[in-house]
Amino acid sequence: MQGSLQVLRVAPNAWGRHKSLRESARAAGVAVRREPGESLDRRAEGRRHQGVIGEGGEVNFTEMSDFLKTLRERGNNGMALILDGVTDPYNFGAILRSAAAANVDGVVFQERRSAQVNDSVIRASAGTVGRIPLVRVVNLGRAVDELKDAGLWIFGMSASSDNSRSYLDENFDRASAIILGSEGDGLRLKIEERCDSLLKIEMPGKTNSLNVSATAAIVLFRVIACREKKS
Repeated sequence: MQGSLQVLRVAPNAWGRHKSLRESARAAGVAVRREPGESLDRRAEGRRHQGVIGEGGEVNFTEMSDFLKTLRERGNNGMALILDGVTDPYNFGAILRSAAAANVDGVVFQERRSAQVNDSVIRASAGTVGRIPLVRVVNLGRAVDELKDAGLWIFGMSASSDNSRSYLDENFDRASAIILGSEGDGLRLKIEERCDSLLKIEMPGKTNSLNVSATAAIVLFRVIACREKKS
């Protein structure tokens, strides 16, 4: 499995269609190459590629014990992102891209009931998969408990719960973990019950919810803004 994107190869007939992907890749320090479609066909070895192929290194997952050690060393600046059932690979990749941009200490997700790190995720992440620790666990509930024991305050994003308050009311001045639920069902009950606080992004418009990757970006950069203001 390939991880951090190093080279993005794009066919001439897909060059314009993938403009945003090319720009994101270049911004992330990835080399972009214009390459004949026949060459991409050979590289793809029969797999569909839609005129674009990324090449990178191996994905290395981080052990939970090592991740907890990092968070303890980070003190109040520690930040973890937890994905509870995010199954769409493009949402998963976009979340990883935001997490890398926000310098999150790591992303925790489950082996089952979750998107896994595949080519679609890598493409959607614009080559940032290998730039952020990924912690893949068997039992997400146990992982949340371990993060709590390590001193992190667990925030669950839940737009539907009566107990949720605005994310703008939180100053994120302590080691924190943000949990994002699945695209359709949100947080599972057993995960929501483990949260110390439930937060929501209030919608002044007619839309009552956001895409999970948009929620991730908004909340993560809110954390950054709060912490920079305090410092």
